[in-house]
Amino acid sequence: MNIKLLDKIMNKGQFIRPILNYVVHYLESDRSDKNKSIVNYINVLKLKWDVKYDEALEIINEEIKGLKKGGLYYLFLDQKIHILNRIKQKEGVKKVFDELKDNFDNIPVYVRGLVVETLKNIHELYYEPDENMEKIRYWSENYEQNPVDKGFILLSRARGKKNEERYEEAVCLNVEAFKVLKTIPHPSGMVQALNNISWWLKDTNKEKALTFTFPLGFYLGYYFDDDNFKVFNSIDTIFQVQKDNNDPLVYESVFIFSKCLSQLNKAEGESIKNTFKDIINQLKYFVFNLDNNQHRSTPKLRAFIRKEIGKEKIPIDSMNVSERTLKEFLSAKTKYIQPSTLRNILEALEFEITTSTPICIIKELKKKDIDKKFEINLEKFKNLPKERQVSEFFTSYLVHHYKEEINLKKIIKEIQDDSLIEQRCDYYKKELINSIFERNPKIDFNSLLTNVQEPKIYTNKNITFNEHPFYLGRKDVVKKFMKDLNKKNLKEFIENYVSLDTRQKKTIEKFMMNYGRYYDLRDIPKEITPKVPKEIDPFVKKYTLRRKPSAISFYVFEGKEREEFIKIIDNF
Repeated sequence: MNIKLLDKIMNKGQFIRPILNYVVHYLESDRSDKNKSIVNYINVLKLKWDVKYDEALEIINEEIKGLKKGGLYYLFLDQKIHILNRIKQKEGVKKVFDELKDNFDNIPVYVRGLVVETLKNIHELYYEPDENMEKIRYWSENYEQNPVDKGFILLSRARGKKNEERYEEAVCLNVEAFKVLKTIPHPSGMVQALNNISWWLKDTNKEKALTFTFPLGFYLGYYFDDDNFKVFNSIDTIFQVQKDNNDPLVYESVFIFSKCLSQLNKAEGESIKNTFKDIINQLKYFVFNLDNNQHRSTPKLRAFIRKEIGKEKIPIDSMNVSERTLKEFLSAKTKYIQPSTLRNILEALEFEITTSTPICIIKELKKKDIDKKFEINLEKFKNLPKERQVSEFFTSYLVHHYKEEINLKKIIKEIQDDSLIEQRCDYYKKELINSIFERNPKIDFNSLLTNVQEPKIYTNKNITFNEHPFYLGRKDVVKKFMKDLNKKNLKEFIENYVSLDTRQKKTIEKFMMNYGRYYDLRDIPKEITPKVPKEIDPFVKKYTLRRKPSAISFYVFEGKEREEFIKIIDNF
């Protein structure tokens, strides 16, 4: 196989992993001995993405011993310097940097774009601003016309401006990098640019940092599965920024983080817990469910209510709560308080919401917000054609972590029987129906850059809980699958889905999500564009799915997971 074909898609980063899986499948079924080094290079990329650095370095060191100094040799070196930098082996980084720099003129032209991007980034991290800069500037200017090289060079320049504490310039460069990388697309680079902005600004301009958490959350949900490290890294950034701004979405961010964490195995979970200790320690203070159970009467809650009543000098008879009930609650004679009682007390007060507000108060305010929206949205939902109701609810169900609390089969039956009424809807069901009518606002980066963001103060009277951008991104993805799904077979598809166990459902969901993510993927050479394998061809035809995104989504699966997917769809 010609390595130049691979080079044409490497600019998409981790996003082209399923293409590489297809290439490996093709090469190993052809002549595995002849293609061994190319397969090993692909394996190195995957090991790096999976944070298995020792295994990757072992393969690299073995390969470069026997390779001539051609394109593949320098591609291995390029990965070596990336990994050495990740594990902070400074001397090793500088040694490889010097080899790449000194031999740059001998590196094949088709590889230079990747190498110059690496050299520029490493230079920013390890060298003084003027040291060896002239030649690197020359390389940068020559390769900036390539979108991915230009994008990452812009990210590198942004880091340089940040190091000089020129934050506004750094933000502009990150936005420019994002726009360039979006044309490819290069999801990892896109999210990195947005994450940089929010993280770098959180201590200098927290309001502007907050505005950039919306596109960050959206593209995070759009492009990445729950178990991807970038999800945890960026949700942590979003959490820190939202917390500093007392933003109501902070609670949903922590909930998403906790749900993603719960899906990892023990070793993966421990790694995340050790990396993101702050948000891990905050989970119990920010995560709540949407049940209607009574609240524990804690000292913190009683002190808060007592303080607010005293501050406003509210007469008890204006609270829609009996004097006896209130006194027994405030004196700790009762161990619990009913949600309706707490809500009545809150209605009589007005106070600022901060992240130190008792969590049960936040819970009741969110439930109130859900009720207010649901009063309008239930009628809108019931006015949709039944097929549309089923399709829209299923879409909303798929993108939310609340689905674990939903009996999908029962709700579909209620829709079909016209028996879906407000009294049968708990808060999880209400939230998913409300979500159907949440619209994704257009992201105008020019406005984000130029608008002056004023600090926003939330009170129990004006607080609203918008749809989290992470879910909006997911919804955009799933809708592409649902649009193509043969509506005649929609009912059968959902029935088959409902019959699966939890693990099997997640496998189908993964296929659906990635179908949408790769829906518009372009610029893949025909020779390495995945074809629909015979094992899933009947499934693709039956449900009238597009062949290219179906094939690519199939090759997202690896090893036993791919075999499992084939077994699952046999029942569809």
